[in-house]
Amino acid sequence: MLAPGSARRSARRRAAEHILPALARHLITLLWRTCQLRVHGEHHLERLIEADRPAIVCYWHRQQIFCVRALLLLRERHPRFRLGYLISPSRDGDAAARVFADLDLHIVRGSATRGGAQALREIYQSIRRDGVSPIVTPDGPTGPVSVFKPGVAMLASLSGAPIVPVSCAASRAFALRTWDRAVVPWPFARIDVVIGEPIEVGRGSDAAALEAVSRQAGAALDRAGELASAHGT
Repeated sequence: MLAPGSARRSARRRAAEHILPALARHLITLLWRTCQLRVHGEHHLERLIEADRPAIVCYWHRQQIFCVRALLLLRERHPRFRLGYLISPSRDGDAAARVFADLDLHIVRGSATRGGAQALREIYQSIRRDGVSPIVTPDGPTGPVSVFKPGVAMLASLSGAPIVPVSCAASRAFALRTWDRAVVPWPFARIDVVIGEPIEVGRGSDAAALEAVSRQAGAALDRAGELASAHGT
């Protein structure tokens, strides 16, 4: 039996786990409605959609808000684009699942960056069997910040789906005091999203090849971010 103080703390934690995601979703909706969004490089994903090829779409964890918005808008124009969202099986992942619960995303609970063979198998099956293009944050769920972990390259090698880097920049934004320094644009900011060229990963790639792909993909994400900033100047 919990002590009274522990019970109160547990109740407050449960309440926060439900209230905070709802508040976050209202804030995100406000930003989506008020910010001016421009997307560059959509043709890279459109070619894959037209060829019925799923992709592993990657952006840094701190850039969630408008990278996912650009992808959702692309899906509106291309209904065959079956967009998924890879969410870690953690308390933070539970909150993220609540935030994005009504966006008609194919939610996959697992991690391409950690979590073992079972998680990779489930993600692989969603790609190969269901044609899902999962969104993955390659430095998640807890960092290091902007380090592209090799699990994503392994998933690309196993599934045959290319890695597509996505990044964004805002004319006015602030950073939260979170591990990833999450970027939150101010209302009415201008947002530029860049979708980079797909990165193909060979089937059966060894550890050295996967490490090289991870470095290449991390550099591609950084380059997309630089291009997004340049579009906004």
